Amino acid sequence: MEFTVNNEARFAIIAAFVLYSAAMLAIGLYSKRAMDKTSVDKYVEEFYTGGRGMGALVIALMIAAGLCSAGTFLGGPGLAYSAGLTWVLAALSQNFMNFCVLGEIGKKVGIVARRINAQSYLDLFLYRYNHNKMVGIGGVIAIVLFLGSYVVAQFVGGARLFESMTGLSYLLGLVLFSVVVLVVAAFGGIKGVTTAVVLQGIVMTAAVFALFFGALAHIGPLEPAIRSIGELDPKLISPWTWNIKIQSSMWIIFGLVSIGMPHAAMNTLLYKDTKAMHKAIILGVIFVVLWTVMLIWMGNMVRAIYPDLKVVDHAVPILAMTVLPPWLAGIALAGVAGAIQSTVGAMIIVISSSIVRDAYQAYINPNVSHEKLKKVTVLTTVITCILIFIAAIKPPHALEWMIAFSMGGLASAFFWPLLLGLYWMRTNEYGGAAGMLGGLLTYILAAGKYLPITFGMHAIVISLIVSLVLTVGVSLITPKPPKGIIMQWFGRVYPKEIKM
Repeated sequence: MEFTVNNEARFAIIAAFVLYSAAMLAIGLYSKRAMDKTSVDKYVEEFYTGGRGMGALVIALMIAAGLCSAGTFLGGPGLAYSAGLTWVLAALSQNFMNFCVLGEIGKKVGIVARRINAQSYLDLFLYRYNHNKMVGIGGVIAIVLFLGSYVVAQFVGGARLFESMTGLSYLLGLVLFSVVVLVVAAFGGIKGVTTAVVLQGIVMTAAVFALFFGALAHIGPLEPAIRSIGELDPKLISPWTWNIKIQSSMWIIFGLVSIGMPHAAMNTLLYKDTKAMHKAIILGVIFVVLWTVMLIWMGNMVRAIYPDLKVVDHAVPILAMTVLPPWLAGIALAGVAGAIQSTVGAMIIVISSSIVRDAYQAYINPNVSHEKLKKVTVLTTVITCILIFIAAIKPPHALEWMIAFSMGGLASAFFWPLLLGLYWMRTNEYGGAAGMLGGLLTYILAAGKYLPITFGMHAIVISLIVSLVLTVGVSLITPKPPKGIIMQWFGRVYPKEIKM
């Protein structure tokens, strides 16, 4: 069955997307006005942390949408279309990502971040690891390289979504997505992103429900549909196509190591109190389970309607235009766009904060004035958006694999140095640097197939092992961390008693 859509339907979809984009731009401009009223000496803190006063719904959606985004809404269903139920099984590993992030590190990071006035993800590492330059430089490189690739994947997903649902060009979609993200993130800061994410979260959840029940009504009885998919390829309806090595690797990369994702952990700096954090865990689990189960399974079921899609990442957009009225398909487009844009906004804030706070201010110009730092913050964020736009002009074929690659690189660098730094007093700057750089180098060599050391698993597994061994081993054979750091991170601290 070949997919076609008439011009009247295209117009309705485009109109819905334009209205949604206008609402996002309005939020961005409103947030910019609020940021313009912020005093110069408080601008950077407000830009990156929003005064640490975010509520449960905002934190829940920031983590849920930030870690799901184009992967769950486009790439995941596309991979379920091409790989079958084996990917649906693997994708279930992300259901408890809010619990992993907030439950594992949320309270500890929240306490420490307020003690040291951390304004970026890497601030945590620099303070914990005695401002070690290798930790700082390695962290900035990992975030720019891998989180940058992650953001490129999100831009690609958004532009592909626009292209498939409107019939307009990929490049035009990329421009529109970039403009919205630029206005919301670069001019509104984290407040602009969080204000937008609430509206986006509500719209995309409504879109998921509409798409799911519309698809079930269109497909009809499930047994004949599943049989038709099995006739195309029996592997598409088996959850056990991938061997245990690959399947377990996917559970590690999309489940366990989510706490090492900078754009997720960054949200632990933002919540207003532990009550909000606990509510965010519950709300986040509900959102992610609904999105994951409904969307990724439907990606597999699209095979029963369109057995030979040329671009598998178009599975969900084409399904929306097939089973929903044009106006509702337009809302679905806006919902998926919201998931992507909220993720991109949060990621760009993390990249910008790493460059400004942990590269420029830490190493290039430590005595920078508040006025100049404000200008550098905005300029860096704008330039980041532009560079990512340029990198996304030529998209990869399979979006989800690019996302998996990026997540693996981030986890290889940050997972063990973050976790051990929070909960093991003996971890020191030498172990943190060795674990970060060793894990990152191992991942690059293994993922790039320069060394045959994966043993049939995803490269993340061996890189995590190397990072753990180096972090623990080097910490044990080198001097203990300074007493002041231990007091800050593990005990009751009074500022006058701390000597760094």
